[in-house]
Amino acid sequence: MKQILAALVIALTFLCAAPANASGDSSCYPDWKVKQTDYNGCSSTAVLSPGNDTRVNLLMLLYDRHGSVGPASRYSYDIIERRGEAEPFDWPSFALKLGPSPASEDDGTTGDFPFGTRCMSNMAAGADFIAAVARAKGLTESEKATLTAVRTTLKPECSGDTKAASVAQEALAQVQSTTGRSFAAYLVGAAAFYDGDFATAHAHFMRVDPKASVWLAEAASYMLARTTLNDATLTAFDEYGGISEKGADESRVGTAEAEFGNYLKAYPDGQYAVSAKGLLRRVYWLGNRKDALAAEYAAQFAQGDPAKRNVTFPDLVQEFDIKAMSLLKLEEVKDPVILAVLLLRDMRKPDDPKYADYGTPPVTRAALDAFKPAFTGREALFGYLQAVHAFYVADNPADVLKLIPAAKPTGGYLEYSRLMLRALALDALSDPTARTALTSAVAVAALPHQRGAAELALALHDERAKSTDRVFAADSIIRDPDIREILLRYQAGPSLLRKLAVSGASPREKQTAIYTLLYKNLTRGIYGDFLRDLTLIPAEAKRRAADDYESPLYTDIAIFRWSGSTDFMCPALKTIATNLAARPKDPAGLICLGEFIRLSGLDPEYYGVTRALDDQPEKNELGGSPSQFAGKRFSRLDAYKAIMADPAAGAGNRAYALYRAVHCYAPAGYNGCDATEVPTAQRKAWFDQLKKQYPASVWAKKLRYYW
Repeated sequence: MKQILAALVIALTFLCAAPANASGDSSCYPDWKVKQTDYNGCSSTAVLSPGNDTRVNLLMLLYDRHGSVGPASRYSYDIIERRGEAEPFDWPSFALKLGPSPASEDDGTTGDFPFGTRCMSNMAAGADFIAAVARAKGLTESEKATLTAVRTTLKPECSGDTKAASVAQEALAQVQSTTGRSFAAYLVGAAAFYDGDFATAHAHFMRVDPKASVWLAEAASYMLARTTLNDATLTAFDEYGGISEKGADESRVGTAEAEFGNYLKAYPDGQYAVSAKGLLRRVYWLGNRKDALAAEYAAQFAQGDPAKRNVTFPDLVQEFDIKAMSLLKLEEVKDPVILAVLLLRDMRKPDDPKYADYGTPPVTRAALDAFKPAFTGREALFGYLQAVHAFYVADNPADVLKLIPAAKPTGGYLEYSRLMLRALALDALSDPTARTALTSAVAVAALPHQRGAAELALALHDERAKSTDRVFAADSIIRDPDIREILLRYQAGPSLLRKLAVSGASPREKQTAIYTLLYKNLTRGIYGDFLRDLTLIPAEAKRRAADDYESPLYTDIAIFRWSGSTDFMCPALKTIATNLAARPKDPAGLICLGEFIRLSGLDPEYYGVTRALDDQPEKNELGGSPSQFAGKRFSRLDAYKAIMADPAAGAGNRAYALYRAVHCYAPAGYNGCDATEVPTAQRKAWFDQLKKQYPASVWAKKLRYYW
């Protein structure tokens, strides 16, 4: 017997399970504001709104309905780690925060693969089969051992490249009892199913004698429907996973629906009833049965018992968004929660008026009001939708105050959204009680991201009121590090930065304050203040390591201890600033300041640095008010042009200025020195001027091209 089992194990190592996780990259940047009128993928907030990801809005409403949403699968793309909770977030971040995943969920040992194939059921199904074999009467011990060994070794990949069924059939040849042949038929059918040979699988499941085993009878009935459904999808998808032109086999889809119906009729509370109902959603989707699909999702969203759903709420929301969200029309939806999410989506509109005609216009108030009967029993939710329309679409904050009376929130995302929307409306009206309302919203925040949204709204209020200092006061309730850092980089004036350079809330906040102060003084020509503020750099400060990808570049304060360069023989940065403080147009000083900018990676087009300090956010975003540092940012190209035009600049300075001006456009022809552009003819003229006027200079000899 041991020899037989060993041979079976060797023969049946036909497949190895190795789940593959897809990967992706996102270049989405959040909009730092609470009034999100349009969707950009990563700017959701804890306020139910049109600009939120529809999945976020739906999950918040489900949380309110049930008090929890259960674990979420780990999605295949990277989740950005947040320092705080204020940053507008993306869907995976929120799903994993509201419904945290088990630590081992995607490690290949649980059999729960978020984007799995039909193989994802293999491990659980194998355990069920082996348990049924152990209980079955009419099997010899040898047959039980053989069936168990074959099922244990079945580790499919569902790639379609293997032939597990034929190997399994050969291995099961010794199973001859009536009961054993039914188990063997089922097992060969399972192997064929995982092979992707659905016709063979279906035929073997049909051979199962329901009298052989209670479990076998139910499992075979379920697998008949599941096999037919998989067969129907063979032509349904294209190479990218979308619906193909041919679509699913309508006849097979209809048969699958009937077979699932037969199973659920026979086993309404069966072991696989929940899964069968889940697969029926796929049947309805493939068959374009939108009414049945919407009703099934509504029933699932209303089901509070996780055991009666085949997926947790976050995963169900993800499925709904992919399978049904774009298919359903408002008039086809009866469930108030789903309808609310669709109506919020249909209130989106571009921030910029010049894009007002882009896409579908927002739903009108009259069209919204027509859905009032669908919200019977959910009047608070409908009233909130009316207030959202007034604020986000009609730009009528006064109407919000009529629709949402002042009240203490009772908990949940809807009640908190009502509180926040009223506070935002007061703020939009410049009401003197607005700040108190926003402060109260911070105080009562309890669920994920609620406090972050309130802190962001309060910080925006203080910034617009020219009271940024309040954010950094000792008794400030705005604690989120990202909010504070944005205001330091874009909004804080010299006096506040100097104060925080020695008394910041954290070492990083102090570093950000020092860097911002020195950077803006130096690049705006405020050289005297720069020299004075150099003393703020702690003696122990060290340069950021080249491979340090965790620390932002704008905390690298030791950069301002630059010791000079050898290309143009520049002195230390402190000496350069001293010279420019005395002679702001000194050619050598301007060139050497340019060398510091160039060699330190501080040009406008250098990744991640100057964009974080020089490009003011949009006016409606945090940090979007005018900078408190006057003057235009230093431009290397402007400095080179000034030196070229200065007859007294000296031949060496002018030659180097020409050389560097041409190099501003290397290597791709785009200006990396500032935001301006000059035509190719001008760059050629600089090149020719350098070659003709200074042919003996090292720079003329070194420059071989213009771009």
